[in-house]
Amino acid sequence: MKPEFDEVSGQETTGHEWNGIKELNTPMPWAFRIWLWASIAVAALLWVLYPSFPSTSDYLKGTIGYSSREAVNLAVAEGEAKRAEAYTVFTETELDTLAEDPTLQAKFEDDIAVLYRDNCAVCHGRDLEGQTNFPNLVDDHWLWSGWPEEIEYTLQVGINSSHEDTRFAEMPAFGRNEMLPDEEISDIVEYVLSILGQEHDAEAALRGDELFLDNCSGCHAEGGVGGYETGAPSLADSQWIYGGSREEIAETLEVGRAGVMPAWSGRLSDSEIRQLTLYLIWQGREHGDS
Repeated sequence: MKPEFDEVSGQETTGHEWNGIKELNTPMPWAFRIWLWASIAVAALLWVLYPSFPSTSDYLKGTIGYSSREAVNLAVAEGEAKRAEAYTVFTETELDTLAEDPTLQAKFEDDIAVLYRDNCAVCHGRDLEGQTNFPNLVDDHWLWSGWPEEIEYTLQVGINSSHEDTRFAEMPAFGRNEMLPDEEISDIVEYVLSILGQEHDAEAALRGDELFLDNCSGCHAEGGVGGYETGAPSLADSQWIYGGSREEIAETLEVGRAGVMPAWSGRLSDSEIRQLTLYLIWQGREHGDS
């Protein structure tokens, strides 16, 4: 067949035509063809050297024995080893000594902040200032004191958790369980409002004083100042987990409270628990200075 040439460009055509448009026969330049075949050759070589084609139950592992999974696992293991070496200070040094070391905060705080956000912020907030039903961790009000070893122990065993050594902190349901009649609960509410310095019924508060002494002071102590031994909060300050209004105090006496703090022992390492302990101490100091 005699070749046909385009009248405008003089270029040979392929003989294909669409609506009067003819296709020119302009093959890819040889340089590109060489690169194409060279890349195919390189690909074939890599198929032999590295893991490639799957089979029904396995895959071609390649002649050099490379595995990207093993490479990633090795890199992770090396990173964990370096991290463990850098963080040995948290397991080899007494907690009280760590709490007084000013160099640790600058060196580790940013990393430990991530640990806190991943495990604690959902309840206590990113700023550690708590929310309704969850306590503030930077206000210097602690159920079992803010001593480093006590914070660490609470993190380990939790509060009202499933851990066999958990701390227990339970407010009885005086109303729901018919431990006290409504009028006596109301008197105790007025007494608590009086020690808070809020508006109250003085006559009812006077009756509530005796009722409080008989029913509540065993945990909250006389005057409602709380006690570290029992994990009972002070009722004489402005820091209330479940609210300190007349209605909220009445609800607490009526239905009780038994908040749960998870036991982190077994979920986090001893080093991580100690890191969180120090993080709470550092953040508490910063908020106390501000």
